[in-house]
Amino acid sequence: MAVLEITQLCLKNVAADDPALLENLSAVREKLHTSSQFYNCIEDPKLIYILGIWPNLEAHLKFLESPARDEVLGPQEDMLQFCWTVHVEIDGLHLLPLEAPILAMERLRFKEECIENLGRAVTSYAQQLRSNHTFKVAHGWRCDAPGTHEALIFTGWETAQTHVTLTANVDNDHDVAVLQDRSETVQIIRGRNLERNDG
Repeated sequence: MAVLEITQLCLKNVAADDPALLENLSAVREKLHTSSQFYNCIEDPKLIYILGIWPNLEAHLKFLESPARDEVLGPQEDMLQFCWTVHVEIDGLHLLPLEAPILAMERLRFKEECIENLGRAVTSYAQQLRSNHTFKVAHGWRCDAPGTHEALIFTGWETAQTHVTLTANVDNDHDVAVLQDRSETVQIIRGRNLERNDG
């Protein structure tokens, strides 16, 4: 199954709107053929998120262990500092709400082993979010950390404030109550696409 790579990078000596940064990121995307999208964090503008698709987890890990890694990623070192990467099972970028002005990513970690009703709870939560707006909603399970049960939910919004308001008012039905009882929010990320200019 295809996997979505989400990498957090921190800006070094460059602003998020510097054309040289986008040139650099685009050059890497072209070499890796990952169809990557680049997002600037709203709450912390020093952070950049790269979302790219790989055929499978092994393909990305193989690249990271290869000599090509330094050749391809080396030019970024003066601009960006690596923070972390997670991989999520998702069939393609087309499933994500990339057309939205704001992309929100929620990371939920479960306190016990994944069982069927937890999957149903994540799906129910995603469906409730979908009913509140017109953008796509997608979710998937993290696949690169054995023993960790983490779901990521991707939603699109007109503004960051809309996301804050509507997610706070999700109906607390049985499935969502199960989700809240058995998970903790690791992180909520809201970002704007660096290649778009829609405010």
